[in-house]
Amino acid sequence: MRIAIAGPPNDIHVRRWGKALRQAGAEVVFVWITPAPPDLEAYYCVGLPVDKPRFSDFFLRGRALRELLGRLKVRVAHPIHLTPSALWVWYSGFRPYIPFAMGADVLEYTSASAPVQRSWTLQSRSPTLMRLTAAWMRRRILPSLLRRVLQESILSLGDNYEVCFSKKFFEKNKPYIEIPAGIEPQRRTGTGEIFLAPRGATLLYQADVILKGYERYLRSGGTRSLVLLSAGYPIHPAILKQAERLEELYPEAFVLVRRLLSKPEIEALWQRTAAFISAPLYDGYSYAVAEGRSRGALPIVNAIPAHMEVLTHGYNAWFVEPFTAQNLANALFEVDALLQGDPFWRLRNQQWIDRFSNIEDNASLFLHLLRRIL
Repeated sequence: MRIAIAGPPNDIHVRRWGKALRQAGAEVVFVWITPAPPDLEAYYCVGLPVDKPRFSDFFLRGRALRELLGRLKVRVAHPIHLTPSALWVWYSGFRPYIPFAMGADVLEYTSASAPVQRSWTLQSRSPTLMRLTAAWMRRRILPSLLRRVLQESILSLGDNYEVCFSKKFFEKNKPYIEIPAGIEPQRRTGTGEIFLAPRGATLLYQADVILKGYERYLRSGGTRSLVLLSAGYPIHPAILKQAERLEELYPEAFVLVRRLLSKPEIEALWQRTAAFISAPLYDGYSYAVAEGRSRGALPIVNAIPAHMEVLTHGYNAWFVEPFTAQNLANALFEVDALLQGDPFWRLRNQQWIDRFSNIEDNASLFLHLLRRIL
């Protein structure tokens, strides 16, 4: 079966899911409109490459996408993310298609959206009037279109049940698959001693609150180090200012990683991590959360539905709600005390990851159900 994955070719979700589908037996091709990456096989650019695509670039290439998928004899299109990927495939007229709607889409397009200045598209940028206006317009125009995109798909994937069922405009009688973000499960081989914030130095991931909370922890006598990753996103200017101040005041304790780390570097960092912080403003399960759980680190999380669905305070995670700087500082001291005793959460999290979040198993399940439907 030939599946066309539509999405940014360097996106971690596109790469991991495409690799897993290939290992499960699918013939996978990738389509997008940016230049071809040197290390990605079977990539097709629709039209002339564009370094920084805009929404209009996709709509102008709708017919070209449909013709390309026809020439490639693609059986099903599989856009990753609702916008612009699924919207583009739907607009092209190609059928059938199956969107993989990540939790990040919720932030922009539901009535429960976060404030515009913390939107997905502004997470790493200064909120100029033009950008604020564009984000506001998208939130007014796109929801009705995305409902049609999902209603006309033959199946819908999401990264957790709560998002699939109630947050992404799914009809209650619409078939869907619940697939938590899958990883290749690992085990801890080192001894953890640091805190890690792995999801990006952006407002979207509340890095500003994390830094304020960590500074209060240090000022109150805390001693454990914190590493904040940029995670491949441009660092938000306000957070960079906060981070540079912490680097100056506490050079032995705080580290901001400004570059994208290699896989061995990430693995080495996880082995040093005792607990990690994940508090996104949008609902959705995360690769970073799954990776941390697999490696035995304790999740320190906010109470979004996706976290509450698979984690329990004091059992396999530590919740901070409401997620404020002072509450986080208090939680870091509580976690400090936990880390002195038996890591009761470690085996519980690793067993859950093995059972539900193995990306190879999830890809095989997806293909099995897809063959039955088609």
